Amino acid sequence: MANLRLDIREGAFAERKNGVVVVPGKPDQSLLMKRVMSDDPALRMPPAMAHKTLTGDQKDILRRWIEAGAPWKEHWAFIAPIESPLPPADVPAWNKNPIDRFILARLEAKGLKPNPEADRRTLIRRVTLDLTGLPPSPAEVQAFVTDKSSGAYEKVVDRLLASPRYGEHRARYWLDAARYADTQGLHIDNYREMWPYRDWVIQAFNRNMPFDRFTIEQLGGDLLPNATLDQKIASGFHRCNVSTNEGGTIPAEVEAIYAKDRADTTGTVWLGLTVGCATCHDHKFDPISQKEYYSLTSFFRNTTQNAMDGNVPDTPPTVIVPRKEDRARWEELNKRRAALLDRLSKAAANPGPSFDQWLASPQRGTPALPVAASGLRQIDLAGITLPAGATLGVGPPVAPAAPAFHFAKDAALTNTSATDFNTDGAFTVSAWVYLPKLKQTYSVASQFETLPKKEGAKPGDAAPRRGWSLKINGDGPRFFIEDGTGTHLQAAPAPGYQWKAETWY
Repeated sequence: MANLRLDIREGAFAERKNGVVVVPGKPDQSLLMKRVMSDDPALRMPPAMAHKTLTGDQKDILRRWIEAGAPWKEHWAFIAPIESPLPPADVPAWNKNPIDRFILARLEAKGLKPNPEADRRTLIRRVTLDLTGLPPSPAEVQAFVTDKSSGAYEKVVDRLLASPRYGEHRARYWLDAARYADTQGLHIDNYREMWPYRDWVIQAFNRNMPFDRFTIEQLGGDLLPNATLDQKIASGFHRCNVSTNEGGTIPAEVEAIYAKDRADTTGTVWLGLTVGCATCHDHKFDPISQKEYYSLTSFFRNTTQNAMDGNVPDTPPTVIVPRKEDRARWEELNKRRAALLDRLSKAAANPGPSFDQWLASPQRGTPALPVAASGLRQIDLAGITLPAGATLGVGPPVAPAAPAFHFAKDAALTNTSATDFNTDGAFTVSAWVYLPKLKQTYSVASQFETLPKKEGAKPGDAAPRRGWSLKINGDGPRFFIEDGTGTHLQAAPAPGYQWKAETWY
């Protein structure tokens, strides 16, 4: 009510209109003690309406603290670490490592004695579990037991630190803090592909990545200039949040929840603070105001991620992560693609006189017939026996005129003579398609090969097939290729492209 904060130094030692809140060494001159000790219920703190009463011992602690000079310590998260002097090494055997000397000093302060040194079998088991989370193999134990060299233990440590298991073990703790999961967390808890981020964390530990880079790439790797694929994957730290696609969910509310989750996680992991307490009010114990908290959440409201995850494994925005063995080829192809796009851009900006001539010519709007390349087959439409409902008529409006099949509703044609198409090899298919005004889904042309059923298939299971199909889905064409394993590749028009009905394409 008085806009006084006692959790920060500026508030505790502030000078108010009635005096100073805490006067070091002088409890009787400190407003804090005057209000705590007051006999007037209107002045006494805490107020009666708070239903919190200080005991005599608690009041005495406050008084003795002020008498001692009111020593003040900042929150540990705000204190820069300093190097402490080494305790004396009273026991020669404990002078091997500076850490041992600190341990010994604490044991002596507690009146305790150190245990005897562990035998070699126990020692290698402990260090292997500590660095990899796994027990040593019998061969590793035996090798250490029989290695009498002075650096035997150091060699074991170096081997374990160089093991991929080291990164896997250390990454477990980090991934827990990053709330990593391979599912979305809410509603149907659907699968999502977050494992590339998991692998990045493991590799970062195994590479002994400096902590500043470890921090930057996780919090903003995708924003770095010329960000690499690995840096974009690293920014998956803040894609590990729980997401949902539940019906009735309010998107604006979910977006606020996502931002809170990311602010809370950042505060916990990097600041060592429970910043989430400031969601509803100024923090009671850490120097964070509610305004500061929502300023922090604003960093995580600038994203193209949709509030609803769609219940799909790859909720946009996403990056394509090739397999390790394909990475070099993938990067090479991306460089070639960028170079080709640059050439296209320059050609569009400066097309040259030949393009201007074609643009002004009367033939500009007249499409050409598909021409069979050398070695490819062009089907003779006139030599095919037509079933009921199919006729051979006029094709696309080109010169010279070309024939085309015309089909009545539900009519179809099977051409068993098209043996030159091999679904197990490379092939080319081209066709002119008349797009009717009525939006519907149907197959224009297809070729499939039925494959043997897999071992263990049930009698009612459909046999797998391999081949291709050209379809009209709604108002545009789609080309599908199936590989016989249930996986298919689809080529479709660009999103938002509007096809003009009653036109040949």
